[in-house]
Amino acid sequence: MTIEEIEFELELTGMARDQQLKLLSAVKRDGYDAKLLDKKLRTMGFEPVFSIYDEEEDTHQDKSKA
Repeated sequence: MTIEEIEFELELTGMARDQQLKLLSAVKRDGYDAKLLDKKLRTMGFEPVFSIYDEEEDTHQDKSKA
């Protein structure tokens, strides 16, 4: 996912802008990790939203191998 896509998803959660910026800074510093981002979202009281993209990619890759 791009930073813009991540930012958009964070906006949809209703998260405050300062919290969004902290998470976006972490992504820029450490790279995109869907499971880690979802873990951070859960600790902040939000529903996970990023792991579903990894699951969709895994499913798509599995089908293309068949």
